[in-house]
Amino acid sequence: MESKIKQKNIKGNNIKAQYHDFSNSISRKDHKIKFVIKYCKGKKVLDIGCVQHDPENYKSKFWLHKAIKEVAADLYGIDLYEDGVTYLNKLGWLDMEVADAQCFNLNKKFDVIVAGDLIEHLEDFSGFLESCKVHMHQESCLILSTPNPWYWRNFVKAGISKEVSNNPEHTCWLCVRTLRQLLERHDLAIGEISFGSRYIRDRIMPLPQGWRHTSFHIAVFRKS
Repeated sequence: MESKIKQKNIKGNNIKAQYHDFSNSISRKDHKIKFVIKYCKGKKVLDIGCVQHDPENYKSKFWLHKAIKEVAADLYGIDLYEDGVTYLNKLGWLDMEVADAQCFNLNKKFDVIVAGDLIEHLEDFSGFLESCKVHMHQESCLILSTPNPWYWRNFVKAGISKEVSNNPEHTCWLCVRTLRQLLERHDLAIGEISFGSRYIRDRIMPLPQGWRHTSFHIAVFRKS
Protein backbone atom coordinates (compact mmCIF):
# COMPACT_ATOMS: atom_id res chain seq x y z
CA MET A 1 0.00 0.00 0.00
CA GLU A 2 2.78 2.43 0.95
CA SER A 3 4.60 2.05 -2.40
CA LYS A 4 1.34 2.60 -4.30
CA ILE A 5 0.75 5.85 -2.42
CA LYS A 6 4.28 7.01 -3.24
CA GLN A 7 3.84 6.10 -6.91
CA LYS A 8 0.54 7.98 -6.92
CA ASN A 9 2.32 11.16 -5.79
CA ILE A 10 4.70 11.01 -8.76
CA LYS A 11 3.66 13.23 -11.68
CA GLY A 12 6.05 11.47 -14.07
CA ASN A 13 5.40 12.32 -17.69
CA ASN A 14 2.58 14.67 -16.68
CA ILE A 15 5.50 17.08 -16.27
CA LYS A 16 6.35 17.07 -19.96
CA ALA A 17 9.83 17.09 -21.42
CA GLN A 18 10.87 20.40 -22.96
CA TYR A 19 11.17 19.46 -26.62
CA HIS A 20 13.17 22.59 -27.47
CA ASP A 21 15.92 21.18 -25.20
CA PHE A 22 16.31 17.98 -27.24
CA SER A 23 19.80 17.52 -28.62
CA ASN A 24 22.26 14.78 -29.56
CA SER A 25 24.85 16.29 -27.24
CA ILE A 26 24.89 17.23 -23.57
CA SER A 27 25.19 20.87 -22.50
CA ARG A 28 28.40 20.72 -20.48
CA LYS A 29 28.23 24.47 -19.81
CA ASP A 30 24.98 24.05 -17.86
CA HIS A 31 25.61 25.08 -14.24
CA LYS A 32 24.29 21.86 -12.70
CA ILE A 33 25.91 19.50 -15.18
CA LYS A 34 29.23 21.34 -14.93
CA PHE A 35 29.23 21.07 -11.12
CA VAL A 36 28.22 17.40 -11.05
CA ILE A 37 30.54 15.97 -13.69
CA LYS A 38 33.52 17.69 -12.05
CA TYR A 39 33.10 15.22 -9.18
CA CYS A 40 32.09 12.20 -11.30
CA LYS A 41 35.03 11.90 -13.70
CA GLY A 42 36.47 8.41 -13.50
CA LYS A 43 34.34 7.56 -10.45
CA LYS A 44 31.82 4.89 -9.50
CA VAL A 45 28.56 6.86 -9.36
CA LEU A 46 24.99 6.38 -8.15
CA ASP A 47 22.41 8.70 -9.72
CA ILE A 48 19.26 9.02 -7.58
CA GLY A 49 16.16 10.26 -9.40
CA CYS A 50 17.73 9.37 -12.75
CA VAL A 51 14.53 9.49 -14.88
CA GLN A 52 13.84 13.21 -14.30
CA HIS A 53 10.03 13.07 -14.67
CA ASP A 54 9.14 12.43 -18.33
CA PRO A 55 11.44 9.64 -19.58
CA GLU A 56 11.54 11.47 -22.92
CA ASN A 57 14.05 13.71 -21.15
CA TYR A 58 16.68 11.16 -22.20
CA LYS A 59 16.77 13.22 -25.43
CA SER A 60 17.45 16.47 -23.56
CA LYS A 61 20.81 18.22 -23.52
CA PHE A 62 20.18 18.65 -19.78
CA TRP A 63 19.61 14.95 -18.94
CA LEU A 64 21.96 14.52 -16.00
CA HIS A 65 22.18 10.72 -16.19
CA LYS A 66 23.61 10.86 -19.73
CA ALA A 67 26.04 13.62 -18.74
CA ILE A 68 27.37 11.48 -15.88
CA LYS A 69 27.53 8.41 -18.11
CA GLU A 70 29.92 10.23 -20.43
CA VAL A 71 32.53 10.80 -17.69
CA ALA A 72 32.02 8.18 -14.96
CA ALA A 73 33.96 4.92 -14.74
CA ASP A 74 30.75 3.17 -13.67
CA LEU A 75 27.17 4.43 -13.29
CA TYR A 76 23.98 3.09 -11.73
CA GLY A 77 20.66 4.86 -11.28
CA ILE A 78 17.52 4.52 -9.19
CA ASP A 79 14.13 6.19 -9.47
CA LEU A 80 10.74 5.60 -7.88
CA TYR A 81 8.92 6.25 -11.19
CA GLU A 82 8.41 2.65 -12.34
CA ASP A 83 6.97 3.46 -15.79
CA GLY A 84 9.89 5.77 -16.49
CA VAL A 85 12.50 3.19 -15.51
CA THR A 86 10.75 0.50 -17.58
CA TYR A 87 10.63 2.81 -20.60
CA LEU A 88 14.34 3.64 -20.38
CA ASN A 89 15.32 -0.01 -19.77
CA LYS A 90 13.56 -0.93 -23.02
CA LEU A 91 15.60 1.71 -24.82
CA GLY A 92 18.79 0.08 -23.56
CA TRP A 93 19.44 2.09 -20.41
CA LEU A 94 19.87 -1.01 -18.28
CA ASP A 95 21.95 0.69 -15.59
CA MET A 96 18.92 1.69 -13.50
CA GLU A 97 16.23 0.15 -11.32
CA VAL A 98 13.11 1.11 -9.37
CA ALA A 99 13.89 2.09 -5.78
CA ASP A 100 12.76 4.60 -3.16
CA ALA A 101 15.35 7.31 -2.43
CA GLN A 102 14.08 7.42 1.16
CA CYS A 103 14.81 3.74 1.84
CA PHE A 104 17.14 1.74 -0.39
CA ASN A 105 20.03 -0.71 -0.13
CA LEU A 106 21.93 -1.81 -3.23
CA ASN A 107 24.60 -3.68 -1.22
CA LYS A 108 27.46 -1.71 -2.76
CA LYS A 109 29.51 1.44 -2.19
CA PHE A 110 29.92 4.39 -4.54
CA ASP A 111 32.56 7.09 -4.88
CA VAL A 112 29.91 9.68 -5.71
CA ILE A 113 26.17 9.78 -5.08
CA VAL A 114 24.24 12.34 -7.12
CA ALA A 115 20.78 13.59 -6.17
CA GLY A 116 20.06 16.38 -8.63
CA ASP A 117 16.95 18.39 -7.75
CA LEU A 118 15.60 15.54 -5.65
CA ILE A 119 15.68 16.36 -1.93
CA GLU A 120 12.86 18.92 -2.25
CA HIS A 121 10.59 16.07 -3.46
CA LEU A 122 11.08 13.98 -0.32
CA GLU A 123 9.21 13.59 2.96
CA ASP A 124 11.73 11.50 4.89
CA PHE A 125 15.05 13.36 4.91
CA SER A 126 16.56 11.06 7.52
CA GLY A 127 15.70 7.95 5.51
CA PHE A 128 17.26 9.49 2.41
CA LEU A 129 20.49 10.62 4.08
CA GLU A 130 21.00 7.43 6.07
CA SER A 131 20.36 5.34 2.94
CA CYS A 132 22.99 7.41 1.11
CA LYS A 133 25.49 6.95 3.95
CA VAL A 134 25.10 3.16 3.74
CA HIS A 135 26.44 3.44 0.18
CA MET A 136 29.30 5.83 0.97
CA HIS A 137 32.83 4.89 1.97
CA GLN A 138 34.94 7.35 3.97
CA GLU A 139 36.06 9.37 0.93
CA SER A 140 32.72 9.33 -0.90
CA CYS A 141 30.95 12.51 -1.96
CA LEU A 142 27.20 13.25 -2.01
CA ILE A 143 26.12 15.89 -4.56
CA LEU A 144 22.84 17.68 -3.89
CA SER A 145 21.06 20.25 -6.07
CA THR A 146 17.90 22.09 -5.05
CA PRO A 147 15.95 25.25 -5.99
CA ASN A 148 17.08 28.46 -4.33
CA PRO A 149 14.20 29.78 -2.16
CA TRP A 150 15.78 33.27 -2.12
CA TYR A 151 15.74 33.55 -5.94
CA TRP A 152 14.58 37.07 -6.84
CA ARG A 153 11.55 35.95 -8.87
CA ASN A 154 10.24 34.07 -5.83
CA PHE A 155 10.26 37.37 -3.92
CA VAL A 156 8.27 39.00 -6.73
CA LYS A 157 5.74 36.16 -6.81
CA ALA A 158 5.37 36.24 -3.03
CA GLY A 159 4.63 39.95 -3.23
CA ILE A 160 1.72 39.54 -5.64
CA SER A 161 0.30 36.16 -4.59
CA LYS A 162 -0.45 34.24 -1.41
CA GLU A 163 1.50 31.25 -2.75
CA VAL A 164 4.67 30.91 -4.80
CA SER A 165 4.10 28.29 -7.48
CA ASN A 166 6.55 25.42 -7.85
CA ASN A 167 6.83 21.84 -9.08
CA PRO A 168 3.70 19.96 -7.86
CA GLU A 169 5.88 17.13 -6.51
CA HIS A 170 7.81 19.41 -4.14
CA THR A 171 7.35 19.14 -0.38
CA CYS A 172 9.64 21.94 0.83
CA TRP A 173 12.10 24.76 0.16
CA LEU A 174 15.64 24.38 1.51
CA CYS A 175 18.22 27.15 1.79
CA VAL A 176 21.94 26.58 2.36
CA ARG A 177 21.65 27.15 6.12
CA THR A 178 18.75 24.75 6.74
CA LEU A 179 20.34 22.13 4.50
CA ARG A 180 23.64 22.48 6.36
CA GLN A 181 21.87 22.05 9.71
CA LEU A 182 20.01 18.99 8.40
CA LEU A 183 23.23 17.41 7.16
CA GLU A 184 25.00 18.02 10.47
CA ARG A 185 22.37 15.91 12.23
CA HIS A 186 23.62 13.01 10.11
CA ASP A 187 27.33 13.69 10.64
CA LEU A 188 27.72 15.15 7.15
CA ALA A 189 29.34 18.44 6.14
CA ILE A 190 29.21 20.73 3.10
CA GLY A 191 32.50 20.99 1.23
CA GLU A 192 31.57 23.24 -1.71
CA ILE A 193 28.59 25.45 -2.64
CA SER A 194 27.79 26.78 -6.10
CA PHE A 195 24.82 28.86 -7.31
CA GLY A 196 23.59 28.86 -10.90
CA SER A 197 20.87 29.71 -13.39
CA ARG A 198 20.21 28.84 -17.03
CA TYR A 199 18.73 32.28 -17.69
CA ILE A 200 21.03 34.98 -19.09
CA ARG A 201 18.89 37.65 -17.38
CA ASP A 202 19.81 36.14 -13.98
CA ARG A 203 23.50 35.78 -14.69
CA ILE A 204 23.91 39.43 -15.70
CA MET A 205 21.61 40.91 -13.07
CA PRO A 206 23.47 43.10 -10.51
CA LEU A 207 22.31 41.14 -7.47
CA PRO A 208 24.15 39.00 -4.88
CA GLN A 209 24.50 35.38 -6.02
CA GLY A 210 22.11 34.20 -3.32
CA TRP A 211 19.29 36.19 -4.94
CA ARG A 212 20.36 36.05 -8.58
CA HIS A 213 20.28 32.31 -9.25
CA THR A 214 17.50 29.73 -9.52
CA SER A 215 19.37 26.86 -7.87
CA PHE A 216 22.35 25.89 -5.78
CA HIS A 217 24.51 22.76 -5.67
CA ILE A 218 26.58 21.38 -2.81
CA ALA A 219 29.22 18.70 -2.37
CA VAL A 220 28.75 16.81 0.91
CA PHE A 221 31.26 14.65 2.76
CA ARG A 222 31.33 12.47 5.86
CA LYS A 223 32.62 14.14 9.01
CA SER A 224 33.97 10.89 10.38
